[in-house]
Parts: sequence; C-alpha cells; structure tokens
Amino acid sequence: MSNLGLLNSYLGIEVIQEKCEISLNQRAYVVKILEQFNMMNCNSAHTPMEARLKFVKNGPYSTIDSMLYQSLIESLRYLTHTHPDLVFSVGFLSRFMEHPTSEHMMGLKRVLRYITRTLDYGLVYEKGQVAAQLIGYTNSDYAGDVEDQKSTMGYVFFYGSMAISWTSQKQKI
Repeated sequence: MSNLGLLNSYLGIEVIQEKCEISLNQRAYVVKILEQFNMMNCNSAHTPMEARLKFVKNGPYSTIDSMLYQSLIESLRYLTHTHPDLVFSVGFLSRFMEHPTSEHMMGLKRVLRYITRTLDYGLVYEKGQVAAQLIGYTNSDYAGDVEDQKSTMGYVFFYGSMAISWTSQKQKI
C-alpha cells in the first residue's frame, strides 16, 4: 500500500483541502456540460428557474428529442451533488422526460444559463466551528402542479454554515 497524498478528486468531484476547510466542486464537469450542449458562451441567468413557473405535460409546444432532454437531465442531476441550489429546478423539469416539448427545453436552457454564472460554486465545509448548530429550512407549494394538484416540498439542513442534507420532492399521494 502506498500513500498517494491528499484526495484531489473523487468521482469527478474536485476536492480542495486547506488548513481550515474542505471544498467540493464540479467546475470541470460544468464546463463539459456547457460545451456538450453548446451553451458555453450564452448569457447567464440569475436564477435556475423563473418564479412561479407552471409547465404542463401536453401543451401546445412542439415535441423534441426525448433522448437529448433525458441526457441533459441526467447530467444536471449529477451536478446536484455539489449544487443544492439546482435540486428543485432539475427535479421539476425531470417530470417531463417522457414527452418533452420545446417549452420544457427552454426551462433546461435556463438552468444551463444559470450554471454559467455559478461555474465555481460548490460546497465548503469549515473545520472546527465551535458554536455550530443544526438548522433546518423547509418550503412547499400548495397544489403547485397544474395537472394533478400535487404539492412539492423541499428541505435543507445546515450544520453551522455547511449544507449537510437536502431534498426536493413531489407529493406521492
């Protein structure tokens, strides 16, 4: 067995270890996604999704290649490991993977425009926080899906300033 030094990368996630913190990011992966979908030089967006956006499954828009849409959703889902800010929008847009339309693809392109702005974002875990507390935040919409009237809820838990658990999911029943 040999010592390879500090961990630099794990499953495509860059690990930066410094004296007082550990940072995780996927900058190289973001660049790869943006290049693959020809969005590297697009105008950036301030948010991953428009506020109060409502999509329907079978709207008046033209259908698009579902394989392309699914491929982009899969790429963005992997990115949520270090970008909890994308969990809701990617989860919401994944509801339309079976029959995506040009309107749904515009929603995904909005997410891509957002990640051009947040290219260097990631998770930062600080060492030795003396007064760290466990804090949780939740949010939900009420009957937000226009087709089945189901709600979506989400939460994020922080230990000190570090996000340690998060989710966003649509009501099952």
